[in-house]
Amino acid sequence: MRLREHWEDLPICLRAVLSALFLVLALLLLWWLSGWAWPTRALAHRALEREHLFGRGEIVAEGEITRFEDAPHSSQQGTHFVVSERDGRYIVSLLRPKWGFLWRIAEDLFWPYQVLIPTEEDPLAYGFLAGDPLYTADGSGLLHAYGWGELLLVVSADPDIVRVEVTMDLVSQDELEQDPDWGLHHGVTVEATETGPGSGLWLAPIILEKSGGTVYVVLRGYDAAGELVYTYIPQ
Repeated sequence: MRLREHWEDLPICLRAVLSALFLVLALLLLWWLSGWAWPTRALAHRALEREHLFGRGEIVAEGEITRFEDAPHSSQQGTHFVVSERDGRYIVSLLRPKWGFLWRIAEDLFWPYQVLIPTEEDPLAYGFLAGDPLYTADGSGLLHAYGWGELLLVVSADPDIVRVEVTMDLVSQDELEQDPDWGLHHGVTVEATETGPGSGLWLAPIILEKSGGTVYVVLRGYDAAGELVYTYIPQ
């Protein structure tokens, strides 16, 4: 009661200022507890741009990462990606909702923030958006891992490239030593899907019926006539 009496004895203007200060401090505490999450994906992405001194880029693609059907315990559930471009560089962020209405970086993922820089000499660059072990159930309902699912994002600096193929494999060190160009004649090849007409960004979901080893990725870019204009091979 005494505290309430002291509060009521304060001038109304001072009480209003203190109340506003307490409200601001409470909101800052909640924001800190959220991991500095933001009310929209775009604002969370902009915060990462500033944190990494990227500069404000144009957001050119975003969407939800759909988990693979055979990945029942996917770490990607609820994850979205946002891509912005600035001066030929692409920043890719993986974001996840916090408390259902705020957004922050998915820190538990291996590649939550990436910068992709295609160049005139190497016009295709790629990054990883998702990766999950795949499972199948036996007759008793037990799950057994049989492979790996990966979602890649490919960006292009060459407007002549209108179609992209991605070949991926999981390769042991012994296999690479025996054949440095392993990915040219092994692995799984898929045609990537462009995120929008002329966007220069492609998504490539790949399912490998194996697990373990080093990720080996080969990129191929084709022009409108179907001619191969660029091949990326890991060194």
